[in-house]
Amino acid sequence: VVVDVAASLERDEEIVSDLDGPRRNAATLAALRSADLVVAVLSADPLGASRFVRGCAQLRATIGPTPMVVAANRLRPGALGIDPRGQVRRTLDRFAGVTDVTFLPHDGRATDAALLSARPLAEVAARSPLTLAVRRLVAEALAMVPAAATEPTAPTAARRGRQARARRRKTVA
Repeated sequence: VVVDVAASLERDEEIVSDLDGPRRNAATLAALRSADLVVAVLSADPLGASRFVRGCAQLRATIGPTPMVVAANRLRPGALGIDPRGQVRRTLDRFAGVTDVTFLPHDGRATDAALLSARPLAEVAARSPLTLAVRRLVAEALAMVPAAATEPTAPTAARRGRQARARRRKTVA
């Protein structure tokens, strides 16, 4: 299950709200605390890196020992000048202690085509640099998830068993 959550990790909402009931960021915090893996995405530009650096310590405190993958999205040379990857790497290492970063290139043509056709990027632009980078990110991220979290649940395993038995019966008949 993939859950896309808000960036805000504020916990002190009771200070600004006198209403009882669920707090604005409660779902975000609950999802992060129960995650098997967190993929933290930042925009690969000065503002995005700055925001990530400010929030990284709070994110780590929230997720505890949960593995975290960091992805720098929309990497393009124009926003950072010479060696944009190196600049993002050095910034995250120096100010957030993040030494491993996955880069997702800016690919406006492919993302625009996917939006216009209302289809997934992988269907519209299977060989796009962005599609390939996302595939690498997913493969690396799944390798970090504990085996118990990726094993099929009982209903899925049972369903597969029923399907296999049904195929065998058809073959015999």
